[in-house]
Amino acid sequence: MREYILEQAQSRQPHGGLTMLVRMVKNWRARRHLRQLASLDDYLLRDVGLSREELRAMTRQPLTLDTQWEADRLRLIASRERTGS
Repeated sequence: MREYILEQAQSRQPHGGLTMLVRMVKNWRARRHLRQLASLDDYLLRDVGLSREELRAMTRQPLTLDTQWEADRLRLIASRERTGS
């Protein structure tokens, strides 16, 4: 957990006036990885904890939005709906 928090903090570091541009480039690269994941079959996607719907939802987001944060948010909402919390 500590490594995850440190990585997230480093990824959010300010880059001068280029902060938004740097974020958009990082998000564009993440979407390239998502397209690679989309080429996997459903069994492998389930194995890594993703669904095709989640992949589609993440790739439709604007480049200014971090797909990992959005995926975590969607999973939290889905888990709350399943448990009724």
